[in-house]
Amino acid sequence: MLEDEEIIGYCPEEQDFLPGKLSIITFTQTVNRVRVSAPHKQLRCLSCGNLLTNEDIQKENFRVFFDVYKKKVGLLTSEEIKHIRAKRKWSQRKLARFLGIGEKDITRYENGSVQTKSIDNMIRLVNDDQAFERMNIIFEENKKGVE
Repeated sequence: MLEDEEIIGYCPEEQDFLPGKLSIITFTQTVNRVRVSAPHKQLRCLSCGNLLTNEDIQKENFRVFFDVYKKKVGLLTSEEIKHIRAKRKWSQRKLARFLGIGEKDITRYENGSVQTKSIDNMIRLVNDDQAFERMNIIFEENKKGVE
């Protein structure tokens, strides 16, 4: 989506889905005592000028904002997590099983939700080839004990 591009969104004033004009502002908010400023897309109704709602834009704004937050506090961003998973050629399910967490957790982290520092550290270890080999040995040993 490009700035000044016409996109459809829901207008509460007109109670209909209408074309809107996309613009970008800077949104600033404090999260856990950390001041975060990130680009924020807005969609305004071409008919009345009110803000339109668009699910894709809302999801992207959420992801971008919390990725800025993650970077500020030293956590992996959504894209970095996806990159690590792609490096191992793993699905979200496989990474989740390896880490001992739910598949939906990985989906959430890749869509912007903030992971804990301990989960972040484990994902970083998956990215490190030497640490990954050691983790994989432990993972395989633990799998045998369950079978």
